[in-house]
Amino acid sequence: MDTTRPDDPSPTLAAVAERAGVSPITVSRVVRLPALVKPQTRVRVEAAMRELGYVPNQVAGSLVTARSNAIGVLVPTIANSIFADTVQGLSDTLEPLGYAVVLAQSRYDHVREDRILAALLARRPEALIMVGSPATADGARLLRQARIPVVETWDLPEEPIDAVAGFDNYAAGAAVASHMAAQGRQRLAFIGGDDPRAGRRWLGFRDTALAAGLAMPQRLILERDATAAGTVLARLPKTDAVFAANDAHAIGLMSGLRRAGLLRDGPGPAQPVAVIGLGDLEMGRLIAPTLSTVRVHGTAIGKAAAGLTLSRAGPRRIDLGFKLVLRESG
Repeated sequence: MDTTRPDDPSPTLAAVAERAGVSPITVSRVVRLPALVKPQTRVRVEAAMRELGYVPNQVAGSLVTARSNAIGVLVPTIANSIFADTVQGLSDTLEPLGYAVVLAQSRYDHVREDRILAALLARRPEALIMVGSPATADGARLLRQARIPVVETWDLPEEPIDAVAGFDNYAAGAAVASHMAAQGRQRLAFIGGDDPRAGRRWLGFRDTALAAGLAMPQRLILERDATAAGTVLARLPKTDAVFAANDAHAIGLMSGLRRAGLLRDGPGPAQPVAVIGLGDLEMGRLIAPTLSTVRVHGTAIGKAAAGLTLSRAGPRRIDLGFKLVLRESG
């Protein structure tokens, strides 16, 4: 029997339960905690929802349970795919448990970041996950006062607000400089943004180069969303090895080097100018020469961050490490 009425276009949870042949509680579980429902039952309930056009009222549910079932996620940008694996990892963990991932971007703007943090917290999320740490004292204070799980990622701050899942950016920069020194490179340079994580990569890179007896590396701070080609080459005279703070900058630089005749395709003698990026983007594995990079375990970071929001048991500081992957570019 059709339990909806022509004058009542909004099907109810009870109508879905009757159509699927289950209890209203089971329908509610499919909506809120689908992982707890047997797959065959879930499929039947979801089919009934589609047939009836039923849309769960999450707002009403949150008023009753005082829970939003939302997880706020703040990333610097969605224009660069370097953070995509992290977002995918946490989404794959949280969404099957009935959580909605609310994604926002700061665009590396401190003022915007504080505004976005306030907007996310106003929606009473169950937890908040962010790439990096709050850029300002006001942002940090907002998160501490929220009294919800807060997970900082892609770094390992000494004093996290709550929990952290990431890797040591200073050590990553040090590993790259150590490799370049071992290869006999003499004039090193670092290119990238001026965000705190890139800053720590630069410090590790600089300190290790100096400790190896090399001259002070150059550092070029690129404009937001800039590619590392064009005028960058003119500002790096006689440089024979470059560490780019991320693969996007590295790939842009390689394009300029190729036009200038300073990059050879394929394996063979050492490149006139070695290039190493960070992130291990797929494009870096497809271009010629293939890009050497620091591989960051982005998906694992996302899954670990999700786990830290779900349980307070176990360590609150998780180091996922990194790997220096050497290919044809250096």
